[in-house]
Amino acid sequence: MKGKRSSKVLLLGALLLCLILGIAGKSSKMTVCAGEASLVQGEAVQYMGYSTHYYYVNGNLAYCLEPDMASPGNGNYPSEEIDPAQLLGKAMYYVYGGPGYDAYMKPSLNGGWDQPDRAYCLSHCILSYIYDGCNPQSAGFIGLNEDIRNAVIQFTDAIKGWPQIPSTDISLSDTELTAYFSKEEGWQRTSSVTCNGDGTNSLVFSLPEGITLVNESRNVRETIRAAVHGGERFYLAADVTYDNGKTWSSGQVKGTLDQAWRTLVVKTGSGSQDVGAGHLATVEAGTVQMNVRWIPRPEIVVDKKADKAKKKYQVGDIITYSIDVTQQVKDAVAKNVVITDTILTEGVKLQKHSITLLDGNHSVISDAVIAVSGNSYTIHAGEFLQGIESGERYIVEYQVAITDEALIGKEIENEVVVRSDNTEEKKDKEIVVVDKPEEEKPEVPKKEPEIEPKEQPQMTEASIVKTPSVKTGDKENLSVLILLLILSCAAIFICVRISCKTK
Repeated sequence: MKGKRSSKVLLLGALLLCLILGIAGKSSKMTVCAGEASLVQGEAVQYMGYSTHYYYVNGNLAYCLEPDMASPGNGNYPSEEIDPAQLLGKAMYYVYGGPGYDAYMKPSLNGGWDQPDRAYCLSHCILSYIYDGCNPQSAGFIGLNEDIRNAVIQFTDAIKGWPQIPSTDISLSDTELTAYFSKEEGWQRTSSVTCNGDGTNSLVFSLPEGITLVNESRNVRETIRAAVHGGERFYLAADVTYDNGKTWSSGQVKGTLDQAWRTLVVKTGSGSQDVGAGHLATVEAGTVQMNVRWIPRPEIVVDKKADKAKKKYQVGDIITYSIDVTQQVKDAVAKNVVITDTILTEGVKLQKHSITLLDGNHSVISDAVIAVSGNSYTIHAGEFLQGIESGERYIVEYQVAITDEALIGKEIENEVVVRSDNTEEKKDKEIVVVDKPEEEKPEVPKKEPEIEPKEQPQMTEASIVKTPSVKTGDKENLSVLILLLILSCAAIFICVRISCKTK
C-alpha cells in the first residue's frame, strides 16, 4: 500500500523526548516510551480488492495504522505506550481481538463482516481513520465503498460513546465510618458508601458473623462474603448489641480487576507503516481499607421511690411506688429492657391492677407485657431504649396495701431489678417504715368565753328623781298581821264546834 511518509528528524525527536521523560522518571498522559517491541508480520488478508497483513507485537494481535505506507518487516522497533483513554487506545479495546469486541462491536456486524478476516480488515480501517485524526480524506478509506466507509465513521462515533476502558483504580467515598441507630430499620448501621471504580471491578469483603452488607444499588443483603462493584452504593449494618464501642476493620481489600489495557504504537521508521497493538497486562490491583466504629455500650440507671418523703406509713395505708429507668450513654441503645420488682416483706398485698408502664411523656405504653406472680411482677418494657438525650425513658407506677398489724414498728423492703441484652444488671431498693397508730386523747370541752359585764352608767346627782318612800319593814304592821291571823283561826274553830253540836 502507498502512504504518507514520516520525517526521520521527527522520529528521532520523539525518541529523544521519550528518553528524556524516562530519565526524569516522569510519564506523559498521552504517551510514554515503552522501549523496543518485537514486530512480526503474519499472513495477508484480502478485503474489497485490497489486502493487509496480520501483525503481532510482542505476541499480541496488532494492526497497520497507515494503509498508504509500505509494510514493515519483522524485527525490533521502538514503541510508545499511549493513554488508553485516548480514542485510539479505546478503539483498540473494542475492535476485533480486543476484550470489548464480542459485547459491543460484533453484534452490529452483518453481511459476513463478523467473520474473523473481514472483522480484522474493518478494524484495521477504523484504527487507520482514527490514527489519521478522523480525516474525511483518510487513507483508511482506500478501497472502501460508500457503505463500508460510512460503517467506519459510524463505528468510530459509537466507540466514543462506549464505556471507558476498565481501570484497576478503585476506592470508597468514605472509609472511616461511625455507626448509628436506625429505629426504622431496627439495627445499627453506617452511612451509605459509594464504590468508585469501573463496573467490571469489584471489592469482596470478608465479613465476620453479625455484620451484614446491604447493597442499595442491587437491593440485596450479603453476609460472610459480600461483593461490591464499581459504581454501587452500600452500607454495613449489625444488631444494636453487636460489638458496642468497638471498631471493626476490613483490612486491605484488593479489587478483583488486576489486568489493565495497554496500547502500543510501534514506530517502524521512514517509509513504512506504524503499527498499533493492545493487550491486557497483569498489574497490582487497587486496594481499600474500611473501618467501622459501632455504637457505644449502653448503661442503665434505675431509681425507685415511695410516695411519702418521710417513708412512714401505717397499717391500712396504700403505698404508691414509682420507678424511673433511663439509658445514660449518648447514641447508645439498650435492647429488650426487662423490669422485675419484688416485695421482700410479708404482710402486704400488691395491687396488681395498679401496675402501669409510662414513657418519657408520662403516656401509657399500652403494648407492654406485664406478668404478675404473688407480690412480684415482671414488665417486658420494649425492644429499644435510646439515650436520655432522646427523651426516652420508662416509668413504672404501682401500689401496695399494708394489711398485717404484725408489721407495726417494722420495715417493708422492696427491690427492683432491670436487665437488657447488652447492659449490666442494675438494682435499687426502697425501704419504708410502718408506724404505731396514734393514741386517741379524751375530748376536752371547750371553755365558754367569759362575758364581760356591761358597764353601768354613772348616776349623777342631777339625774336622781326623789319619790315618796314606802315603809315595808315596820314592826307595828307585822304585829297587826299576826293578831289578825290568830283571830281568824279562832273564829273558824268556833264555827266548826257549833256546827258539830247542832247535828
